[in-house]
Amino acid sequence: MATYTANYRLKKPGLADYYNIQDFNDNADVIDGKLKLGEEAKSLAESLQTSQQGMQTTLNGLQVKAVISVVVWAAPNTQVVLQQVGGNGAFSGTVGSSMELQAALTALGKWRLTYVYAGKSYSKEFLVEHIGRTTVVAAPTLAAAPWPYIAKLAEAGRAREAFMLGDSKSVSSSLGVYDMQIIGFGQDYLATPTVGHEMAGLTFQMKSSTPHSYSFDPSSTFDGGWANCLLRTTTLPGVLNSLPADLQAALKPVRKYTANIDNGAGQTTTDKLFLPSEFELYGYCALSNPQHYNVFYEYYQAGHVPNKNYNYWTRSRVKGTGNEAYPVTAVSGYLQASSYRADSKYGLCFAFCV
Repeated sequence: MATYTANYRLKKPGLADYYNIQDFNDNADVIDGKLKLGEEAKSLAESLQTSQQGMQTTLNGLQVKAVISVVVWAAPNTQVVLQQVGGNGAFSGTVGSSMELQAALTALGKWRLTYVYAGKSYSKEFLVEHIGRTTVVAAPTLAAAPWPYIAKLAEAGRAREAFMLGDSKSVSSSLGVYDMQIIGFGQDYLATPTVGHEMAGLTFQMKSSTPHSYSFDPSSTFDGGWANCLLRTTTLPGVLNSLPADLQAALKPVRKYTANIDNGAGQTTTDKLFLPSEFELYGYCALSNPQHYNVFYEYYQAGHVPNKNYNYWTRSRVKGTGNEAYPVTAVSGYLQASSYRADSKYGLCFAFCV
């Protein structure tokens, strides 16, 4: 009786069986088919191996390309050197007018950034932790940083990475040379917001007030409010026009709310230069209406008092003995506010946003 092989079931006639040429042919067909499958499998394996090698080469190239996508944000003409910590990777270059420099790095891990701007050297370490674009801020001090670069960081919401509350920068205007100080990050609403970009990145205020030389308004009772007062319509626009061109270009118009002296609706204005309100400086309203709709600026939240070297105007109003309204001033020397006739002369300590 015939039997069959274990793997391909080739027929094995028994010793007592008659010889049958068809059995031989059937076995040959099975063997031929299996040999053909083997050759095809070998060819397929070789093709897959070649394809895998090509894919690996492509992947390696993509990884290298992704790793080098490290962009340094720095002021124009900043000299940049990058050195891999514990490795041989290195890069150097000069930042152009775009204020961005793409660095040709070749490895993930820790890198040391050294950069020189305006003759002063800075350094920091950072991690390239993932495949994709990594942005590194290479900022000088606020005092040294140009306004277009400050505006770039502010608009991207990254100013806090570079600067601190209380940092100051010198500015020249028709009032003279004075220092503008950071009092808030992302606290003022832009007059023209976009999706994901509703707040101005930085708020600055004069570090010291000017001497007592400005009237709030010719009307002693300040009936027109902040929107129509002389300081807003004439004095501050004159100061704005005297600011350096690069600063003027960096300023962001913001929406400011000024409370009324009673429970009625206040005024909402759009301003590039503005006087802070009583609440924005003190966190409470000692004299003006508590219906403030404003923020308490971070710098003063942190415990710094808004006292300057002279009494200065705010944009808040207070009711007099009758129904007349008077502007509120921030008082130098102690934490308090007082009210004075609008035609009195006191200092300016204005603010703006970038």
